[in-house]
Amino acid sequence: MRILENRTGMTRTRPLRILSLLRGRWDEQRAPALQALADLGHEVVYVEEILQRDGYRALINKIKFDVAVLWGSSLQNFLMTDSEPFLLEEMGLPYVTLWTDNPIKHLFLLKDVKTPLHRGMFVADTRVIEQLEDLGFDNVFYLPPWHIDSAHFNPVASDPQLACAVSFATTVTPFDAERRKWRMFWDFRMNAAADAMITEVRRIGDYIDIFDTLSENWDPWSLSFSLIAHATHFEQKSIVREQVMEAMKGRELHIVGIGNASISLPNIKMQPGRHWNELSPVYSSALINLNMSGWPRSCHHRVFQTTACRALCVTDWRDDAVKLYEPDREVVYFRSLTELPEIVDRFTADPGSARRIAEAGYRRFTAHHTAAHRMAELSAILDRLL
Repeated sequence: MRILENRTGMTRTRPLRILSLLRGRWDEQRAPALQALADLGHEVVYVEEILQRDGYRALINKIKFDVAVLWGSSLQNFLMTDSEPFLLEEMGLPYVTLWTDNPIKHLFLLKDVKTPLHRGMFVADTRVIEQLEDLGFDNVFYLPPWHIDSAHFNPVASDPQLACAVSFATTVTPFDAERRKWRMFWDFRMNAAADAMITEVRRIGDYIDIFDTLSENWDPWSLSFSLIAHATHFEQKSIVREQVMEAMKGRELHIVGIGNASISLPNIKMQPGRHWNELSPVYSSALINLNMSGWPRSCHHRVFQTTACRALCVTDWRDDAVKLYEPDREVVYFRSLTELPEIVDRFTADPGSARRIAEAGYRRFTAHHTAAHRMAELSAILDRLL
C-alpha cells in the first residue's frame, strides 16, 4: 500500500480521500492518473498488490475513504474472479470506474454493478455513452484518454535503427489465430453472427460497432453477446491491420509490435516489439505514424501517445477525435484507407509540413491532454457526485 505524495503542494478546501485497488493489467501505465489526483490535493491510497478479501475489508474499515477510483479492467477482474458480491458494494463505499476499453463488451458483468454506489463511469466515446444511457446506466461521463503521461511519452532523438517514413506501432496477429483463440465452444448462431460482422469489416475497410450491429437481435446483457463482442474486437483488429498494409500499395511500412503473423508483402518491414513505455523512440523516429481506432467515435490513445512525442499522427476520422485535435493542423485524418497512399506521398515529398503539424499536435497535447488535465476534469465531476 502506498500513500501518494502531493508533489505540487496544491491544497483543496475539500480534499477527497481516494482508494484505488490494483486488479488488472497495465496498472503501471494507468497509475500516473492517481499521481495527478494526489498532485491536485486529494489524499490517494494506492493498493498496488492483490489482497485477500479480508485484507481489503480491514483497510476500508480502518480508513474512512470518500470514494474508490478503479480502472474498468480492475472492476472486470474483481467481478470475474470473486465468488461473492462485489467488495465495494458489500462495504458501502462509493466508487467510480475509468475505462480504457469499451465497457459495452462487459455488460454481462456490469449488470451486477448497475447500482447507486457505482457513482460514475468515465468513458472515452460519446456514442458508447449514448448506448450505455439507452441501457439505463446513470452518471456516465465523457473523459477522453486519461492515462497518457508525458513522463512515458515525450519527444526523443531519432533512433537511426527506427528511422523511416511510415511506422505503425501495433500488434499483428493472424485472423485465423484470433478466431481459434476466442471462439471455443461457440454454437452456430454465435459463429454466424460474428462471421457476418467480419464480412462487413472486410467489405468497408473499417471497424464496425458491436452494439449498433447486434443489439436488436441479441440480448446485450447476455454472456453470448459479451463473448461475441470480445472476440470480434480482436478479430477486427487483425483484419484492419491487414487492410492498412494492403492500402500502402507497395510503399514501405515499418511495423513495431508483438505478434506472430507471417507477412509476405515485401514492403512491410517487421521490427521487434517493444514495451508500451519504450515507444517514444518509435514515434519520434518516423515521419508519419499510422493509427486505426476500434471505437465508434473516440480518439484512440495512440493519437495522444504520438502527439506527446512531437510526431505526426495519421489516423482514421472519428467524430470525437476531430474535436480534440484539429484536422490537418494538429493531426491528419482519413475517411477511407483509399486515401492513405496520397497522404503518405504528400508528406514524404514535403517533410517540413509533416513536422509543422507534429509540432502543433504536440502543443495541443501539452496544453490540453495530459493525465493532469484529465484528472482535473475528473476531480471537478467527483466534487459534484460526492
